[in-house]
Amino acid sequence: MERYELLNKVLMPVDKVVGTGVDLLDRHGLYEPMKEKLAQGMKAALRLQFDAQYDLEVLGEENIPTTGGCLIASNHRSWLDAQILGTCTKRRLYFVAKAEFQEWPMLRRLIDLTDSIYVSRGGGGRGLDEISQAVANGKAVVIFPEGTIPGEEDIPRWDAEDDTGLLRGHSGVVRVALATGAPIIPVGLSGTGKAFPPEAYPRMEQLPLPKPTPITVNFGKPITFNKSMKDITREDLAKMTKEVMVAISGLMDHSREYVPVTLPLERKTEPSFLPPYAYSKSPTKKTGKAKYGVLVLHGFTSDVHCVDSLVKPLDAAKLPYRFPILRGHGTKYQDMEGTTAADWYEDAENALLDLYQEVENVIVVGLSMGGLVSLELAARHRDKVAGVALVAAALRFADPMAFMTPMLAKVVRYWPSPKAYNDETLAAKENRNYPKFATSAFASLYDYSQSMTNMLSFVKAPIVILQSKKDQVVNPQSANIIYKKVSSKDKQLVWFEKSGHEMLLDLEAEAATNTVMDFINKITGGK
Repeated sequence: MERYELLNKVLMPVDKVVGTGVDLLDRHGLYEPMKEKLAQGMKAALRLQFDAQYDLEVLGEENIPTTGGCLIASNHRSWLDAQILGTCTKRRLYFVAKAEFQEWPMLRRLIDLTDSIYVSRGGGGRGLDEISQAVANGKAVVIFPEGTIPGEEDIPRWDAEDDTGLLRGHSGVVRVALATGAPIIPVGLSGTGKAFPPEAYPRMEQLPLPKPTPITVNFGKPITFNKSMKDITREDLAKMTKEVMVAISGLMDHSREYVPVTLPLERKTEPSFLPPYAYSKSPTKKTGKAKYGVLVLHGFTSDVHCVDSLVKPLDAAKLPYRFPILRGHGTKYQDMEGTTAADWYEDAENALLDLYQEVENVIVVGLSMGGLVSLELAARHRDKVAGVALVAAALRFADPMAFMTPMLAKVVRYWPSPKAYNDETLAAKENRNYPKFATSAFASLYDYSQSMTNMLSFVKAPIVILQSKKDQVVNPQSANIIYKKVSSKDKQLVWFEKSGHEMLLDLEAEAATNTVMDFINKITGGK
């Protein structure tokens, strides 16, 4: 259960009491006459609060028509956005709300109080018809063309377009404007995402709440499209929607985002440097890109030997691949000191981009720490990663004292590496891992594992999760958390009963390797 769902359960009894009161007033014909006064009273109270708490600044209010239907098109960064917009104009604004909010306790009471318009996602023309009717009736309707708050659900902030810093706009606002002839007033909200980011709510990952920060609402000049809908092509709609999004972006101060950005956004399309490769193979054909390639990532303290059982089957499948050596590994344990999760991710990302120069799609395989890096690559490079295979991904640790490592790192530089095999004979024969690890590096890995939990919903690629129930290093519950939280429609969880942490070398090594290759072959269409 997500945290906001738990909060909703707590609020449900309060919601029922409020609902009973509303029903009682409605039966006696008192609620509707009181509704407008309640809404106006709430608006005035919130405005006083926002002025004091956020030093609210409103610019360009004169651009909103005083009468007649119009559309207010705004960027969307926070659950504060609707409240801020609703209080900053003399004119009454009406909002478009997701139909599922009708089930949310207390929120649904506020939405009903403001006479907002419920629209089902993917409802298409019916929802637009309802909005068009409200505009035709002379209402000023607020639409968020991005459709969602970036970072709130399974759409990350980095999915923004380079030139606007916004998600690609939906064409609904333009369709309604064309159908009604109403003007679109673009508005840029600056500071709401920093004041109350989705990490605070609904994700409820940033507690206590952020400190108050200034908020600015900037209304731009009206945009009018004097065309008939029947003469509009899909390309026309895209062009006009883009015009609205550019106008919104120009009214924002992007340096005041929760994650400040500078436009145009910079994208890393080529590796800045190449990490050393233990194994590397390019396509045999030199004309054009190969369809698929495979990136394989080792674990914390590991030698690349812990994943090299995949080399021969990948050769047999005639797939290009890269096995990078992540910073601080493959030499001596003292070299880990000073390395961080950012370094390991950078090395892996450069290897991904290097391989992507030669293939159209990359399948990422990651063991332990490499599993976490694989998940981040899949989240950030959804256009490149075609699949993810996780082997004992280190999201949670078996040692209940792991959380103390950041404190331990201040007084102890190195710590003995944990047992990673359940077969002592195999451990003596196969183990090439560091005998110790730098506590500062593990402190970074621990922090990385906590932050990666918050990124799982951004992973959409097909995924297979391998986990042993007798893993001594990673808590097997990690696999369940990953399986539950990723947004992948094609996902599989495969349990093993005997292996230790080094699943590709220990008691069930052949079965684990075959499971990974079966997944790869399923995606590539190989045998």
